[in-house]
Amino acid sequence: MVNGIARRPWAAGALALLAAAAAPAAARKEAFRMIDAKARLADATAGYVADAMSKLSDGRQLAVVASLGPRHIGKSSLLNQVFGAKFDDEAGAGVWISPASHNKDVLLLNAMAADSAESELTQKRLAALCSSVADCVVLNAWYTTSARPTTATVDILSTLFAEQLRQASEGAGVQRSLVLYALHGTDGDALSAQQLAELREQVAQTWEAVPKPAGLANAALSDYFDFKYIAVPPARAASEHKEALSKLRAQFAPPADAAAGSLLKPSYTKAIDVENFGVLAEQLWADACAEPDDGLAATREQLRMCYIASQALFAASAIADKALDKWSAQVARKRAVVAFGAQGRQLLSRTLAKYDEDTAACEPGSKFVAMQRAQLSGRIKTELARLFNDQVRMLNVEAMVKLRELLLLTVARQGSVQDWQVANMQTSVERWFTQKLAELVVPELALNLVPVKAELSARLAQYGSRFASSATVQVQALQYLAERAKEGRAPKGKAAMAVSYALTGAVRTAGSGNLQSFASYTTGPYSANFMLANDRDLPESAAATGQPPPTLRLQPKITFDIDL
Repeated sequence: MVNGIARRPWAAGALALLAAAAAPAAARKEAFRMIDAKARLADATAGYVADAMSKLSDGRQLAVVASLGPRHIGKSSLLNQVFGAKFDDEAGAGVWISPASHNKDVLLLNAMAADSAESELTQKRLAALCSSVADCVVLNAWYTTSARPTTATVDILSTLFAEQLRQASEGAGVQRSLVLYALHGTDGDALSAQQLAELREQVAQTWEAVPKPAGLANAALSDYFDFKYIAVPPARAASEHKEALSKLRAQFAPPADAAAGSLLKPSYTKAIDVENFGVLAEQLWADACAEPDDGLAATREQLRMCYIASQALFAASAIADKALDKWSAQVARKRAVVAFGAQGRQLLSRTLAKYDEDTAACEPGSKFVAMQRAQLSGRIKTELARLFNDQVRMLNVEAMVKLRELLLLTVARQGSVQDWQVANMQTSVERWFTQKLAELVVPELALNLVPVKAELSARLAQYGSRFASSATVQVQALQYLAERAKEGRAPKGKAAMAVSYALTGAVRTAGSGNLQSFASYTTGPYSANFMLANDRDLPESAAATGQPPPTLRLQPKITFDIDL
């Protein structure tokens, strides 16, 4: 047994070979390529590690920090600045190792897989190796506006989770691991509460989607991993970038210098001896590269399905993003999208159909496929809702302009505007708004339009009620009078005809008249007046007809007001 892992029959010979290939005694500062682009482990690995880590603190075991993520994201730069290493981001694919200058107990692993579909399996093997030996895995990911992980990040997370579960299912003493989730390219040196919530939700969904071995169906993420999320601002934001890395460097300081918040806790150590690291790495790498009936390959089919789903998500997202970007630019220029509701519905349907077509080869009922589909649908709906709200605001502004133009035209023509005219104009504008609003609605969004219409009605009513006393109306009225005076005749009375409708009602119940109440309501040309009294038993109530008045009485009235 080597650190709790069964040694292969050939391991004893390999140990002797690796010991014989030890590196020169002088300490090495340059990074060493442990695994090359052809997935071959270097024979001199054990010698390099033994030499590089020769100054390990007394009584302390090797602490391994592994870095994963896409190329050219800044993995090497982060390790160099935080740990004082000399990794080259332009170096070839594989795994590069180096001691940390700022902490002599730390060995760094920088996994640099090529960015290509053919290297997908290699990337997962590298992630599996790092998961097995690392106290802390630095997961590098690009920052996006939604803070949701990219497809590549989800793939790496799935591999880390699957490898940890595989080891647990085989009865190995699985040690907790720390995943340091580093978001590169953020606007500041801290993540918002919403971004943290979205990241935690996506990590939890990825854990749920990973197939669980027998006996671990209810395994909890917190039993195997601790997550810490950090923001890494771009280098062009010099002060924020320096501050973020300075805080991180302090958390990886040696035990004598580290604060209480040190990330390298004893609970994360894999208890790897320096002398055994080379043999252990070779055995783990051989297991990762074994045939489908060995090691990591037990979950390879599930990971292949995850890869297919991730690629399908990328392809479908490209279709949606092309249309959404075009519409966003159009709306930003204050131009409405023609038939937005119909086009949005078609885009959602076409994008999801593309995803379903590309994932047809996946296992039916796959949780990961369903999760990715829900993520795609949710993101598109969020963008459609944003565009809908932006265009509703544009419609509100246009509606207010329409009402103002109608009112000004009326004042310019007759010198003033009547309340009933304001009410009719408001109704006309509301009808126009409702028609335009219907063209924006995407049924799948299930939006509540009642508050939208109510808000506009309130704004129109408020504007109309204040219009008659506004300075604009007063100026228009003076101009109207001046123009009439220039024509050599006094202004005649305002010619207008108005129709008003009234409904008067009374409820009179038995009693001596000690209760009487009256209510009235008026809006535009409509009015209603109601009376409630308990006076049917009074003699004067029956004086006119000789009989008590009816309990309920309604009297409609139409009034024509003609002013010539």
